Amino acid sequence: MTARSIPPTFDSAEAIRDVIEAVPNGVVMIDATGVIALVNAELERMFGYPRSALIGQPIEMLLPKRFQGSHVVLRLRYLEDPRRRTMGAGRELFGRHADGSEFPIEVGLSGIQSPQGPLAVASVADISARREVEATFRNIVEAAPYGMAMVDSDGKIVVANAHMTRIFGHARETLLGMSIESLMPERYRHAHEAQRSDYGRAPSLRAMGANRDLMGQHKDGTEFPVEIGLSPVHWNGKTVSLAAVIDITVRKRLELELREANAHLEEFTYVASHDLKSPLRGIGDLADWLTDDLKDTGSLEVCRNLDRIRTRVLRMERVIDDLLTYARARDASPALSSILPKEFVADVIELEAPPSGFELHVEVTAEPFRAARTPLETVLRNLIGNAIKHHDKEQGHIVVKMTEEGADCHIEVSDDGPGIPPKSHDRVFKLFQTVSNAERRGSGIGLALAKRLVESNGGRIELVSNDDSRGATFHVWWPRFERRGANE
Repeated sequence: MTARSIPPTFDSAEAIRDVIEAVPNGVVMIDATGVIALVNAELERMFGYPRSALIGQPIEMLLPKRFQGSHVVLRLRYLEDPRRRTMGAGRELFGRHADGSEFPIEVGLSGIQSPQGPLAVASVADISARREVEATFRNIVEAAPYGMAMVDSDGKIVVANAHMTRIFGHARETLLGMSIESLMPERYRHAHEAQRSDYGRAPSLRAMGANRDLMGQHKDGTEFPVEIGLSPVHWNGKTVSLAAVIDITVRKRLELELREANAHLEEFTYVASHDLKSPLRGIGDLADWLTDDLKDTGSLEVCRNLDRIRTRVLRMERVIDDLLTYARARDASPALSSILPKEFVADVIELEAPPSGFELHVEVTAEPFRAARTPLETVLRNLIGNAIKHHDKEQGHIVVKMTEEGADCHIEVSDDGPGIPPKSHDRVFKLFQTVSNAERRGSGIGLALAKRLVESNGGRIELVSNDDSRGATFHVWWPRFERRGANE
């Protein structure tokens, strides 16, 4: 015969006391006169009173004085019909600590009958931490540099920050309770209601309107482009959608201007290549023919002038080629390859072939990294060539360094040439701008091309005058790790 387990016997009053003591919330029981008959240890800790100071005292001692009078009426009304419910629905409740400080609370009520009459049992939770989190969240939302709004399941705005009022032109009081569809052009509203319902069934963190242009509508009826990010959050017991709204009017305008500028530049360079190169070659050919015709009879001065014509024709052809290279600098998305810094610098110096009077000092400590080799090589060649080309002496000293600096490879090219005045530092990176009057100066495109290549690959370039000597130093920070969208 199998033995059947028999539940242990225990004193019911003692068991109830143990259960009340184990409850993680504060528990207080009052009689029909509002006098405290029972408390647990958590309530003692919460309000800072010993149990002996609470038993036999009116429950109102645990409330701020401004609420004590009205609470007596509410208490008497509740004891007439004690039911399980939340106390103070729709209102903020506060408890009063023994030291006089106040703190927010939540109270659940339940009534029981006893031989002495009705009793009310209250479960009290200190929600100070929760209120602090909510206040922090509200402060973060309010301080956000973009519009923030919470939208409930019915599409009504329940929270809106100050930036939302600036973006859409509505006062905050007007925004609260407004349908989110009211903030978009009328032609989109019906479709958005269905999209909002679909999102409510499967909320997730995502961008709204992927692959579509989104438009907002200002209070004055004007429309403007926006970007919106959506995130589901738990708020006051419900799941609502938190929307981050950014007015991208300025960005769209700049993107359009940039596209137009690039298109105009490309159009100009292609036209220049087609319409100028052929006449230039013709001029060069004429100079060659004249040289041949005058080989034996022409004066030395005429021959020198013809040489100058050929030199300037070649220079103009290089300018056109450089313009084409500059125009295409953002178009290409070259594949990444492994860069071995010491070998890489050696290869560039070999290609650039400095004159015999120039000494190059190389310091390379950077570890191998992956990068687009061709644009990086073009930048370094331009910087070294620039240091040689614009030097004011037949002899010079150039230092090339390649080190690691955080996530970047830091490249320095320093020379002991005439230097560049600080007021010209920005100008040298612009098209056709040079600060040298030497006959052998370049087209004024090399540094502009270098800047374009560096920035289109996610890096930055800077020019600094040497403090204690002649010359200047170009600094380039080139990413050592692939960056998404760097060449897009």
